[in-house]
Amino acid sequence: MNSVIIPNNWKPRPYQLPFFIYFALGGKRALLEWSRRHGKDDACLHLTAIELLHRVGTYWYMLPQYSQARKAIWDAVDAHSGVRRIDWAFPKEIRKSTNESEMKIVFRNGSVWQVCGSDNYNALVGSNPAGIVFSEYALSDPNSWDYLKPILEENNGWAVFNSTVRGQNHFTELAHFAKDAPDWFFSNVKASESGVFTKEQLEKIKNDYIRQRGPELGLGLFLQEYENDENAFISTFNSVFGRGAGEKMRQNPPANVPSVARVAGIDLARFGGDNNVIFIADRLADGSLAEVRVEAWAGTDAVFTQGKIAEVLFSCNVQQAAMDGDGVGGPIIDNVCALCDGRGIVFEEYHNTATAGAYANRTTQGYFDLAREANAGKVFLRDERVISELGARMYEFNQKGQVILQQKKEWRKESGKSPDFADAAVMASMIQPLPKDFYAKGGRPAFARTEYDVI
Repeated sequence: MNSVIIPNNWKPRPYQLPFFIYFALGGKRALLEWSRRHGKDDACLHLTAIELLHRVGTYWYMLPQYSQARKAIWDAVDAHSGVRRIDWAFPKEIRKSTNESEMKIVFRNGSVWQVCGSDNYNALVGSNPAGIVFSEYALSDPNSWDYLKPILEENNGWAVFNSTVRGQNHFTELAHFAKDAPDWFFSNVKASESGVFTKEQLEKIKNDYIRQRGPELGLGLFLQEYENDENAFISTFNSVFGRGAGEKMRQNPPANVPSVARVAGIDLARFGGDNNVIFIADRLADGSLAEVRVEAWAGTDAVFTQGKIAEVLFSCNVQQAAMDGDGVGGPIIDNVCALCDGRGIVFEEYHNTATAGAYANRTTQGYFDLAREANAGKVFLRDERVISELGARMYEFNQKGQVILQQKKEWRKESGKSPDFADAAVMASMIQPLPKDFYAKGGRPAFARTEYDVI
C-alpha cells in the first residue's frame, strides 16, 4: 500500500494555521466566522482527517439539511484541483470502505466518518460521535447542538462551528460567547483582511452586487458575505447607524495623532443575563474616538464588579470615566470612586435625563452624536460586539414628536439581551476631555463634563 501524509497535499493558509495549532494542543471547541471563499469546509475536512487517525471513533460532518449534504460535500469537486473534496481530504489509501448511498467512509484504523443533516438530528439517537463539524451553522437547527453537546461533554469529544453570518441569530450569539470563552478557539476572518482577494477584486465584487441588486440590497449582500457584518440587513429607515457608518468605523485610526484624553464608559448589569461592560477609548487631538479596549463580564456581584472596574481603569491609565448611575449604579459608583481615590481618575455619574430639544433624552442624543461622528469618519472600533449593537439600535418618535431610542424591552424581546456594549461606547463618547493643564492647576471636580461635540 502506498503511504500518504495527512493533510493530503494540502497546506493551511496563514489565517487557518492557528485553528490547526489549537487542535494539535488538545482543543475541543472552535468557531470559524469566515467569509465566502475562505476555505471553511476545506479546513474542517482536513482537520477531521487528522483527528480521526489520532483517535478511533465516529465523526460527523453536519450540514443544515441532509438533502444538501451530497451536493455540498459528498459529490463536490474542488474548483482549483479538480479533485473530489472527500477524496482529497480522505485519500483511498487510508480507507477500508466507502458507502455512497449512506455517505459514509470506514477507515482502516476503525474510525467512521459520515455526512449528516441538522434537520434530522433525532435520527442520530444512540450514537456516540467523537467529533462533529457543524457547517454553515447560521442556517442549521440550533437544537441539534443542544441535543448533541452532552454526548461530546461525556466522551471528551470536539465540535467545530463554521459559517458565514446571516444576520443576528444563534450563530452570532455563539460567536460572541466563543470570543470571550478561554477554552474556545474563535476566528473572525473578513475578506478585506485575509489576502484571499485583492483590494481591487473586492471593490469590483461590491460594485457588481450594487449594480445587480441596487445600492441597499447590493451593499448589504457584500457586507454580509465578505465582511461578516451581522447587521448588514437591518433596516436603514429607522436605524441610528447606517451601513456606511459601520464600514467607516472598522477602519484604522489615523497614525501619529496624539491622544488628548483616555476615556471610559461603564454600563452595569441590572439583570442576571446582562453584561457589565467597560468601553475604553482615546479621544484624539483631531477629535476622533479610537477604541483601546473592551472588557465585559456577566453577573451582578457588586463587590466583584467594583474591584474589576477599578482594576481595568488602573491598568489602562483611564483619565475620565462615565458610569451608568440609573438603577443599580449609585452605590457602586461611590465604592469605585473610593477604590480609585488618589489615582487621578475623574468620574461622572451618568443619568439618562429628559431633554426639551429634538431628542427625548441624553442617551438618544448621545447615540445620534456618535453616529454623526462615525459618518464623518471620526470613530474607529475593533470590537464586533460594539459595532453590532450600535448598528442594530433603532429609533422612533414619542408623543411630543421627539426622537427616542427603541425601548429596551422591545430590544430584549427581539435579541434576548440588553445593548450593554453600545451603551458603554456611547457613554465614553459623551465625555468632554478636560483641559491639558487641569491637573497642573490642582483641579479635581467630582464629575467629568459631557457636553463635548467634536462635529
